[in-house]
Amino acid sequence: MVEPLDKKKLDLLLKKLATNFPLVVNLSHQKGGVGKSTLAYNIADSFRILGYKVKLLDVDIQNTCGGLNGLRETPFEDIEKVADEARLVELINDSSTDGSEILIIDTGGFDSALSRLAIMGSDINLTPVSDKVTEVLAVVQKYSQTLGEIEMDTDTDVSSYVLLNRIHPFAKHFEHIEEMIEESAQMDMFKSIVRDRSIYDKSFIDGRTIFEAPELKGHENAMDEMLSVCYELIEIHVNKG
Repeated sequence: MVEPLDKKKLDLLLKKLATNFPLVVNLSHQKGGVGKSTLAYNIADSFRILGYKVKLLDVDIQNTCGGLNGLRETPFEDIEKVADEARLVELINDSSTDGSEILIIDTGGFDSALSRLAIMGSDINLTPVSDKVTEVLAVVQKYSQTLGEIEMDTDTDVSSYVLLNRIHPFAKHFEHIEEMIEESAQMDMFKSIVRDRSIYDKSFIDGRTIFEAPELKGHENAMDEMLSVCYELIEIHVNKG
């Protein structure tokens, strides 16, 4: 788990981020059902709560983020369904022209031209995995191959941060996963961890994020974890320069 940031360091990070807009974060994986949409939906709201102007692009054919938004009493106005390559490129290239500061992309769980464009156009790619060895192995072998192909085709460095997601609240030791991730030249380990909590599913009943469900069990822990993810994203982006 990433260590909590003290206020002085956090203020400095947020100030530096303001000179590095927009920040484009892409949630991607070679298969579905790993929690990309859940993360994208909640990460977007984390940045809203931090005061940034957000745009969430739903590139997933299942339209999960858009569907959740449709359940809300008052829908978010910054979520857009994107099914066209030209539109995705336009949004990534022109994300700052409408004042957008944070662009979150939720891609489908399969290899496609849209997914590859999102990977290429993002400042940070985030790949959620569980702590099951078979799932991590599949990511290291298959998904890293996709990243490598994009890297060769574009002659640019392409990588992804692996985020441990839906992890048992009491699980602690992940050295074996870190060792597997280190085998891939295209992957790095994300420090923050998102634990398996019922609040994620229960808040979705009416399209709410975890931040909007204070009555549900695990609310404060889930908020802390999601904000930790955002702070780490900011730190990575700022350090990249």
